[in-house]
Amino acid sequence: MTGAVPVAPVRRLALMLSNRMLLRGSLTSAALVLVAAVPLAAQETRAEVLARQRAEKASQLEAYQPQKLEKALLWIEEHDPLKKIAPHNGFFVQYGYTGKPVGSGMAVGAGWRHDLLDRNARVTLEAGRSTRGYHLLRADFSLPRLLDERFELGVAATRWRRPQEDFYGLGFGTTRASRVSFSLRAPDVQGRAVFKPADGLNAGVRVGRTRVTVGPGTDSRFPSIEELFDDTAVSGIDGRVNYAYADVFATVDTRDQPGNPRDGLYLGAAWRRYDDLDRGRFDFDSVDVEAQHFLPIYDKKRVFAARLHLMSTTAGAGHEVPFYFRPTIGGSNSLRSAADFRFRDRNAAVMNFEYRWEAFSGLDMALFTDFATVAPSFSALEFSRIRGAYGIGLRFNTYKAVFLRLDVAAGGSEGIRTFLKFSNVF
Repeated sequence: MTGAVPVAPVRRLALMLSNRMLLRGSLTSAALVLVAAVPLAAQETRAEVLARQRAEKASQLEAYQPQKLEKALLWIEEHDPLKKIAPHNGFFVQYGYTGKPVGSGMAVGAGWRHDLLDRNARVTLEAGRSTRGYHLLRADFSLPRLLDERFELGVAATRWRRPQEDFYGLGFGTTRASRVSFSLRAPDVQGRAVFKPADGLNAGVRVGRTRVTVGPGTDSRFPSIEELFDDTAVSGIDGRVNYAYADVFATVDTRDQPGNPRDGLYLGAAWRRYDDLDRGRFDFDSVDVEAQHFLPIYDKKRVFAARLHLMSTTAGAGHEVPFYFRPTIGGSNSLRSAADFRFRDRNAAVMNFEYRWEAFSGLDMALFTDFATVAPSFSALEFSRIRGAYGIGLRFNTYKAVFLRLDVAAGGSEGIRTFLKFSNVF
């Protein structure tokens, strides 16, 4: 037929086009599959590489090894070479004594202690004396393991004397020239009951009687208190006062190592009531609240430490708080730019902040700042009257405890102050 297109060539052309399109589609699909698979394969390879690197790093890590200084301190702590002269049971000799006050000088203590009744009771007899004439006599009997070691009962009798206590006057309006010395004696009998419902949680009550006597100081460097002050200006200087007292207290402690904390917190609160049994003149209440917080970074080798301490005493109309029971600020544990007991009043507030870091095994360093104030009433505690301090410190330690602390502080009007202590600041 004229003009007709041959069927066979047309079919062949159509078949070729069809095969070419199919081939192109197959190549496109394959290319898409390949493009999609490449990132996935790369991702899997990267994950494998990271996993291998982590495994290699973990295999190279070694357990923490203390260096020479910390090893020596740990050996002393673990083997306790003084244990032969200060055993858990029997006669003992030790540096210092229970309740050794700040400023008493070097001291030694000795006595006898022993567990009784299959370790369900314990008795302790102790005596101590310092180079400045401070001394202590103490006898204590306790039942510390009642109710599956959750409850303790105890009674203690104590007799102590502090012959060289410091006093500058009351409030912030005092000068160094007004520093005087006084002596304080206070035999005391006390009963206690302590409940420990859970680890790190304590609560209890104490009741007791004490007789406080204020007398002339024996520090020859300074006048005795009666030479510059009288009872009209500072209550409680003259005479002897018999007190009955009772208190309630509670603590929460989650610190990892109380002797050298790097993590956790501590909360403590105590209320005590004093009743003057002689004249009824010195009936008053005291409240003590303290909070500590430790925030570690870099595997606890760097620590931010903070403390807030509030102390308050109040007396009703016609009553006074004797000067020797009023809270103080100043010294190595509160305001480090001032001397021990430098400022004293009915109420006090202290804030301490430290950044501590490990210089090397066995030695930590610290940058610190302190803020503190005193006032005749709690509402009168003002930031505008706050005193400050700042400085740097060295702490020779193990992970459990601080053995020696050196703090150098400035920020006050009395120049640079240095404190060398055998304990941590908090």
